[in-house]
Amino acid sequence: MKKISIAAMCALTLAFLSCGKDNPGNNNTDTGVTEQNVLTDFANVVVNPDYQDIQAKAAILNTSIQTLNTSTTDANLAAAQKAWKDTRAAWESCEGFLFGPVEDNSYDPTMDDWPVNKVDLDALISSNNPLQLADIDPLETTLKGFHAIEYVIFGVGGTRKASEITAREKLYVVSLAQSLYNTTTQLRNSWDPASGNYTAQVVNAGNGSTRYTTRKAVFIALVGSMADICNEVANEKMQTPLTAKDSTLDESSFSHNSVTDFKNNITGVLNAYKCQYGGVSGAHSLSQLVASKNAALDSKIQSQINAAIASFSGITTTYEKAIYSQPSQIKAVQNAINALKATLDPDGGELSVFINTYIKD
Repeated sequence: MKKISIAAMCALTLAFLSCGKDNPGNNNTDTGVTEQNVLTDFANVVVNPDYQDIQAKAAILNTSIQTLNTSTTDANLAAAQKAWKDTRAAWESCEGFLFGPVEDNSYDPTMDDWPVNKVDLDALISSNNPLQLADIDPLETTLKGFHAIEYVIFGVGGTRKASEITAREKLYVVSLAQSLYNTTTQLRNSWDPASGNYTAQVVNAGNGSTRYTTRKAVFIALVGSMADICNEVANEKMQTPLTAKDSTLDESSFSHNSVTDFKNNITGVLNAYKCQYGGVSGAHSLSQLVASKNAALDSKIQSQINAAIASFSGITTTYEKAIYSQPSQIKAVQNAINALKATLDPDGGELSVFINTYIKD
């Protein structure tokens, strides 16, 4: 009889023990990650830093608009345009987790309703409206926020020169920028533990939270938000102007920033899933939680998110031109995003099934 070495016996023992574990994904890894840790890190590493970033960049935008008003040079206009894009990037990434106060208090449409109508904007600018800060809040959402600012500082086709900005437009955009900053401040404060403290509603889910009686409820809200932004990007933001062959229906048509907006939306999904923002990663993530029970599913989700983000490289021109010249490339992006959406979908998607199966409280 052939003897078995000690090393071989150890290997067999380990293999036997591994076979005895719960292994729905055929590659189970117990990382020790807990639902509580995931929620805590999500709030502290992703949400609060992103909202703080939006506010900080909106402050820079606000200051740059004031400077442009005082000294209307092309250099100051370029600085305002850059500040707008920087603020926009921070905002678009947070749409990967669009639940809570941003939705409850309508901060989203207040800042980011689209598409805007040039005729309506011109009519407001030409009207007798004083266009002071107090006059901005009552306006229709498409007459304020990011895209009204975009219209003034980029102009149709993104060709605006500083010398073309009228006194009324400067008055309008100064009030718009202050209003946007005020809304970003409200949004930041809504989650800030020292202020509105929605953070406590999330991290105390199932243990005293008045909003979420179970931790599962938060995960359902998060995954639902991730799926929603995938649907909005692929089937609304991209599809509406494509179907109509009308570039005025693009989300950020004046700045030609639409493709970047779309990509940042999906990057926001990645941030929420991997618990990361601004180069900082949390110790515990939804990705790790999924991998601890179903490594194959985690690998699939990460692959789909990365594929969706990478697919945007196929669009090699502005979206305003791509809807006419690159419909097949647009379709490839939509297909990649919709594949991810199907996995996340609250109505039977694999990640949603995972949440309902494994999160019991």
